[in-house]
Amino acid sequence: MAKPISLTPKKLSDGKWQLNVPESVSENNKRQRLKFDSKKAAEMEAERLKSMATKWGTEGTKISASLAEDAAKAASLLHGHEITLAALAQSYIDAETVKRQSKSFAEVWTFFEDSRELKSADHKRTLSNLGKKLNLHIGKKLVSEIKHDQLRNALHKEYKSAHGFNLALRSVSPAFNVAIREGWMSVNPCKRIEKIDTGRSGEISVLTLNQCRKLLSACKDYRKDKKVHENYRVDATGALPAVALMLFAGVRPTETTRLEWEQIDLEENTIFVSNKKAKTDRSRFFTIPDTLKEWLELTPKEDRIGSICPTNWKRKIQVIRQKTGISDDRDQLRKTFATMHLAHFKDVNVTRSIIGHEHGDVLFTNYRAATKPKTAAEFWDILPTSPEIELQAAG
Repeated sequence: MAKPISLTPKKLSDGKWQLNVPESVSENNKRQRLKFDSKKAAEMEAERLKSMATKWGTEGTKISASLAEDAAKAASLLHGHEITLAALAQSYIDAETVKRQSKSFAEVWTFFEDSRELKSADHKRTLSNLGKKLNLHIGKKLVSEIKHDQLRNALHKEYKSAHGFNLALRSVSPAFNVAIREGWMSVNPCKRIEKIDTGRSGEISVLTLNQCRKLLSACKDYRKDKKVHENYRVDATGALPAVALMLFAGVRPTETTRLEWEQIDLEENTIFVSNKKAKTDRSRFFTIPDTLKEWLELTPKEDRIGSICPTNWKRKIQVIRQKTGISDDRDQLRKTFATMHLAHFKDVNVTRSIIGHEHGDVLFTNYRAATKPKTAAEFWDILPTSPEIELQAAG
């Protein structure tokens, strides 16, 4: 049985009171002679030391009175919260460790860009522009200290439109995920930032069947057409494969300009859009719809080389749009395809895989009821042999 601790105050000649504390209960593991102005103060400290030793052992007495008081205050503040002082202390130590290891946003962004070196040129260009803008606001801040409201304010200053803001938010989030993985921060601030409602009503603007037919028929020679501005008097017959790809496969305009005939296999009925050519930096491989195949086969085998888009593509697609009376909405053909494909084939996953959407929920919500199945069936019957189509041989 342990010997009881004897702590008896003694009065000194100067009127003060002394408490001799043995090393077993001393805060510094050494014998101490503590002085007090009154016997009561000395007795209170003696009782505290004995009480701590009784309840927690001799190690407990090494907690100073000020620390004990601070612990009591902390316990009061944490009342109702399921966390211990030890866990809270560990959390603080972990946060400080992350802070010491953290890097500035500018450093993280450079590291992140370097890790995307093999991505498409467009993807890298987008990241570079985004990094330059955000570095103006948070470049010098440690990523571990960047709050979601600071990031949100920076994005709002640089991106005024809802679409631009949402795209930037989606693009910057992976950089913070990389920082978390590397141990430079603990929480991704993007997770607490909501996307801005774009205000889209849900009614998708798609081409009518008549506009689709006019669009394809408009791929002809305008070099002698006096009704066309002289800058657009071009032979647009070679634009037909590219227009068909956008209309019957939903290939994005920018992707179409990068696509080459070697990525199209009419024998295997497949099209491969590599990540180098895709807008989303994700490769996709899909089966050519039968309708599209008939349009692509109009191009003789010996001419199926090089780029799908002919030279002077911008001028040629512009005159085609003008002649058709179609707006310059770059995604209108893509929206038309998605609408008609989903309504006719009724498989959101197939439609999604062709157009390169990562998720099918948005596609299903926006395009599910955008047209009638009967109209969609007629769309897929728009063939080169259709009586409403007026084709012109390449000049």
